[in-house]
Amino acid sequence: MNVVEPRQPSLVKNFAIAGLLLAEVYMVFTVASPRLQGVEIPPASIAIRVAAMALLFGPFGLAVGTGVGLLVDGIRRNLKPGPKDSENSDS
Repeated sequence: MNVVEPRQPSLVKNFAIAGLLLAEVYMVFTVASPRLQGVEIPPASIAIRVAAMALLFGPFGLAVGTGVGLLVDGIRRNLKPGPKDSENSDS
């Protein structure tokens, strides 16, 4: 009798979304940080800079998150013994 193994959820999508969010938060802190003491930066300039940098930081955050997710998911699946491993170890 064939037993269908329940599918393990992939962690890649969760890590990619987390990478995107962390990259965007990091981008806001780096772009909107004050550069010089006493110099007022216009809010329109900060908004344009944030919008432009979102196009750069977002894809790189997704790429890093996807890579980390693939590594973690591969390690998790490799360390978890499957039903095929337990059948071969008994004989």
